[in-house]
Amino acid sequence: MDKDILQKLSNPPRKSVNLVLKVNPKKLNFISMIIDGHGRIALPRTRVGKEGKLDLLVSPDCVQELMLILDDLKKNVDPSLEIIADLGDNWLEAVI
Repeated sequence: MDKDILQKLSNPPRKSVNLVLKVNPKKLNFISMIIDGHGRIALPRTRVGKEGKLDLLVSPDCVQELMLILDDLKKNVDPSLEIIADLGDNWLEAVI
């Protein structure tokens, strides 16, 4: 994962973390279901399905567990998976 984003996420001072992922569009639904199925660690939302963009809303105290899941998905399901943005508390951007 991108070192700048990982650094930012290592000490999140906010109420929630809103990440934007870019994945293979053909694997977006599967990846979303895997994330959703892990004890509700994150709430996935499709941003732009045809482009493979997926939002993840996660509590700051679950970020480390989410990173483990994302690393595993990148290794075993979709090597193209990447975090392209951390929207933080910018809800205006998050809902666009």
